[in-house]
Amino acid sequence: MNKSIVVCLVSSCLLSACATIGLKEKTQSYGAKFTGTHAALAWCVVNSLQSDSRWVIRGLQYDVRRYPNIQATEIYAYPSGSLPGTFARNSPSNPDAVISYRPPVPTTETFSPAANYSRGAAPGYSFQMTIKRTDDTTVVATLDGKSYEGGIAWEKLKACSSD
Repeated sequence: MNKSIVVCLVSSCLLSACATIGLKEKTQSYGAKFTGTHAALAWCVVNSLQSDSRWVIRGLQYDVRRYPNIQATEIYAYPSGSLPGTFARNSPSNPDAVISYRPPVPTTETFSPAANYSRGAAPGYSFQMTIKRTDDTTVVATLDGKSYEGGIAWEKLKACSSD
């Protein structure tokens, strides 16, 4: 009886220790200059991603933020159902939900280096892309995030810039 309790206890401890190891997803960072405007490139990237044939990419949800005072746009991409403000009534995984398939409406915000932003990115985003104007014809873009989704978004940005 005592041996079975010890075996059960040891096996449960071993199982819980192995469960906390987990797999860490690879992340990637990109940065480069492109031709175009920040708003047009951001619009093109989001539209291209939403029409992609891969279900993982097509299912991403976006939080687009525009900063007119510094001529920049940020795109936060979240896995399906992880976008802040997603509830059962509008979740893509709910078959009874009312889902809007329109492109996301960018929010206009004022950038201030001294501001304490309470509306930061929610944890769990797939990637975060920033496109900032450098002069009249070029922008600098940076992307940080998961290597699969981020790599595809970066390729879409390159394609949008060459159009």
